[in-house]
Amino acid sequence: MTKFDIEFFGLKKQYLVLRDELLDATDRVYRSGQVLDGVYTREFELQIAKRCQRQYAVAVNSGTQALIFAQQALGLEDQKIMIPGVSFVATINSVLMAKNKPVFCDVDERVLLDIDSIDYAMNGNIAAIMYVNLFGNILDYYKLQNIAKFFNDDIQIIEDAAQSFGATYQGVPSGKLGDISVLSFDPTKNLSNYGSGGMVLTDDLHAAALVLDLRNNGKEYNHDYPGTNSKMSEADCAQMLVKLKYFDQWQQRRTEIANFYVEELIDYFDIPLPGQDVEHSWHKFVIRLTERHGLQTHLQSKGIETRIHYNKALFEHAVGWDHIDYATDSMRGSSAFTRECLSLPIYPELTDSEVEHVVESIVAYLH
Repeated sequence: MTKFDIEFFGLKKQYLVLRDELLDATDRVYRSGQVLDGVYTREFELQIAKRCQRQYAVAVNSGTQALIFAQQALGLEDQKIMIPGVSFVATINSVLMAKNKPVFCDVDERVLLDIDSIDYAMNGNIAAIMYVNLFGNILDYYKLQNIAKFFNDDIQIIEDAAQSFGATYQGVPSGKLGDISVLSFDPTKNLSNYGSGGMVLTDDLHAAALVLDLRNNGKEYNHDYPGTNSKMSEADCAQMLVKLKYFDQWQQRRTEIANFYVEELIDYFDIPLPGQDVEHSWHKFVIRLTERHGLQTHLQSKGIETRIHYNKALFEHAVGWDHIDYATDSMRGSSAFTRECLSLPIYPELTDSEVEHVVESIVAYLH
């Protein structure tokens, strides 16, 4: 395995800074004997709900499970759900696992669901739109609402905010921008757990109650419908509460790094930038180039790890083949992006000299 001087993720560095606090929080949980469904889970849910300006937040065991529960909470089954052509595969997996039918819409230059292409993708009765705040950016949400409602006044909007916790649109926090919203806390996220974790956010009491039941095998006592065991542990939530104290300063540092990358690299690459009125969370920093392999190999030789997010459009995965029922040339934006994208390291623990080394190595390669 290649050893990098600048790794793509900063989880190890973050742990060294927070180690004593995290171990203390974990010890308090284990000494209490309450390892599930306790005060730390509830406090974590309350704090996330407050940050996202939601009435209710329900912690579950992954972002993928949260997406499935969100569809179930909206009463969606055997319905057509519009999704973008580019996202992590959990997007399409959740639709299929919830027994719905994905309908693809192309992405725009910011790699977000192309609102102007919705009319083309509305090739049937679309019951819901699941849009994805990819890499921490947010589309023009109110434009999406207006156009979607034009086609179907009853359409429901699911915000996949797995990558955008901390972002805002017109001052409204991500996690609030949908009929129901979903977060992920897996180890790659800006607010990351050491295992898996997710959350469903809603202002609807019935939807929140249903998700609570679904995560607990259908209900606590009388199991009237099928559910599953899908919880975050008390230790997970206690550790996340520690991390939440530092989240704002981490986001400030991510923004500083992103701004430096943009300033130094915008003349060389197409970079998906924040939309109008958007405060980006910079979960990923992505550049586009036609010959990415050469640059990636060069950066590896300089001790810099990069990743590709994502190397296939969703409809190019085997799970998507049966659901692309119209000409793939209508998805040119999605296919082109996956051939050109390259993600650079961006996390708060990067030093100024490390960030400068990334930029200098890129510029040296180009010249």
